[in-house]
Amino acid sequence: MQRTVFEGRPNMKSQICDSGEEPENPKTALEARLAELDAFSRENAVRQRALAEPVHKTVVATPTSMHHKITLGAVMVAAGFQAADADALAGLLGSSVSRLQDGLADRNPSQTDKTAGQALADLLDVNVQEFEAKGLYAAWDRRFQLYAEDRAEWLKRDREFRLEGAWRSAEMTAGQRWLVRVTCRVLRMPMPGHLLRGQAADWLEAHGANLNYGDFL
Repeated sequence: MQRTVFEGRPNMKSQICDSGEEPENPKTALEARLAELDAFSRENAVRQRALAEPVHKTVVATPTSMHHKITLGAVMVAAGFQAADADALAGLLGSSVSRLQDGLADRNPSQTDKTAGQALADLLDVNVQEFEAKGLYAAWDRRFQLYAEDRAEWLKRDREFRLEGAWRSAEMTAGQRWLVRVTCRVLRMPMPGHLLRGQAADWLEAHGANLNYGDFL
């Protein structure tokens, strides 16, 4: 068989290969080997991640209220909702099932290819005033229930403590100060001046504060 001799530099050995064949480029062979090792490494990493994944979905052991809000909020944002939709969405979630069914039944039949999220967004857009009003009322009712519970618990306290306890001589709380200001603004009254905590409690009770809930207690 005919041989072809490729002469290298004087201090290098001659490279001999079969006639008609190109000599193997060491650089190309190295790159191919590195690419092969890189692919193997990626595949191995995927297998390791799969083995490390828990059988069940991992959840926060003791999730806080803020954790729930952030997690659910992210889902709603991904579905196309914004903060401005919060009241209307709360009103929709507080509505009856029949109201939801009626709203979805009124949709254009040609829009059946939309996702559930898009269908709900359309329903909010068409009935925004109705659902926003329901949502705002639901938020008010939650605050009212908390206020009523706190007030009932306070009234259960010992009468002597409520009327003569050491707490009365403490500084007025920020909440009392804010409520006094709002009450004066609504009733168009002058501010009563500096009050201690007990005096502020007496003043607020005498003027029917909290005015948001006074008529419902």
